[in-house]
Amino acid sequence: MDDRILAKQFADDSGSVFVEVIKRARGPVRLQEIRAVLTAAGVRSEDVTRQWNRLRPLFRAHPHISKPKPALYEWSPVAHPSRASLVALSAYAGRRGPAWLVRAYTDNIADSLARAETTGPRTQIGWSEQRDQEKAALLAGLVGTVDELAAEGHSAHDIVSWLAQEAGRGHLTAIGHVGEQAAFDPDLHDFSGPDGHRPGQVVRVVRPGYSWSGGSRPVVVAKALVA
Repeated sequence: MDDRILAKQFADDSGSVFVEVIKRARGPVRLQEIRAVLTAAGVRSEDVTRQWNRLRPLFRAHPHISKPKPALYEWSPVAHPSRASLVALSAYAGRRGPAWLVRAYTDNIADSLARAETTGPRTQIGWSEQRDQEKAALLAGLVGTVDELAAEGHSAHDIVSWLAQEAGRGHLTAIGHVGEQAAFDPDLHDFSGPDGHRPGQVVRVVRPGYSWSGGSRPVVVAKALVA
């Protein structure tokens, strides 16, 4: 995740961005260092402080984040035992905890179970690692094709049209279009800007979202960003 993506993602899901910064640091980090990374990427310092204060108790509960000293946070490849993660996950899910933290516990449990299936050189790849590998392979294919289309002289409109066709084949349906006005729906939209938006308020789509219909029921996999 490069700095531009960090800044854009922060408005949608600040918790996962904080986790990413801690994860890619080469050792323990303080809030000041985390803030420096994010402000350099374009996030306002006051937004970093506000979101950190809101989410700080949850970072202490993350299965891969340790606190070697009171003001330090460090990524640890050794996670909680599966049973501890399952107990914590159940508690957070019962309180409708944030998706990024619930996902961390779920991944930890799934990885432990996958590696427990076999031992030695036949040990299975962790589920989350396999998922990330599959996402990387998909992205590599898309980037390669877009690069090929650009080299052949296709316009940006042609490339976007091709991507839209690929999305349709993948059972993805767009939620809104750039510039479109819609009634704010928290299940479909994420708000870009100060808090205070309310359901039904007229908003403008800044970036479309997508729902996926390849399973038993449609699922919103990316909310539309609105302002």
